[in-house]
Amino acid sequence: MDVKKFYEEQLAEWPEFKERVAQLEQVESRELILDAVKVIAQHNPARVVSTGAKLDKESIAQRKCFLCGENRPAMQRGLKMNDRFTLLVNPFPILKEHFTVVCNEHLPQSLKENIGELLDFAQALPDHIVFYNGPRCGASAPDHLHFQAVAKGQLPLEREWRKAEKLELSEWGGNKMEQLMNYGRRCLHIESKKKEAVISHFNQLYTQYQMREGGEEEPRMNIFVSYDVETWHLFFFPRKEHRPKQYYAEDETNRMISPGAIDMAGVVVLPRKEDFEALTIAELKDIFGQVSL
Repeated sequence: MDVKKFYEEQLAEWPEFKERVAQLEQVESRELILDAVKVIAQHNPARVVSTGAKLDKESIAQRKCFLCGENRPAMQRGLKMNDRFTLLVNPFPILKEHFTVVCNEHLPQSLKENIGELLDFAQALPDHIVFYNGPRCGASAPDHLHFQAVAKGQLPLEREWRKAEKLELSEWGGNKMEQLMNYGRRCLHIESKKKEAVISHFNQLYTQYQMREGGEEEPRMNIFVSYDVETWHLFFFPRKEHRPKQYYAEDETNRMISPGAIDMAGVVVLPRKEDFEALTIAELKDIFGQVSL
């Protein structure tokens, strides 16, 4: 599967997409150190639509699904991943080589029955890290099943998790589950060369957090998976809220910040310049404290 060739072809034939990718070179960023790990604040005006999206059921029902084939831009082609999913370039990228992996059917965002395919896509895209936004904590299309992927080397998570202290939760037969400590938000890491072991550990966490929330809905979570040296690494960010109180504030504390998976992985997206300039470490720590379980 020649993903890079597909990406370059889309750049060549879709002028609006090429322009937005070029704009990434002008995106401002600055580093913040949160509990001894690095976080990048990114000023990205193009993400204002996604960050400010209304995600209540009524608003979703009134708009056309932008992931369904009949509603996509005419220039947006797809690359077949398997019989169920298609790879698309993300027309409003946050990072370089930003893709969306879309289910060919209009099914709601739900991971438990699709975790195996997420692991397969990480293996099929070894130069990328793939991720999942839960329907109540970051997905701008919670009504349509999809994953995302970005080229490796751009997310602080990929490096910073190795620096963090670890609390071992389980280890057997080369399979490991641990919690990252002093990381600024809760994150659990599963590591194994066996796909079935990763799925088993994931299902344990899924069930525990679902019971904690006391319902049958999918627990709030953001998931990242990378595949390196024949080993899967799954990062599980349990969530308790989608947006912090600052998002709704009507005074000077208002911030247009709506943390999704990429934010939890260490690239905090801020569409407004004033928020980008004003955000402090203490405020970011408070925001992560509100949204992370």
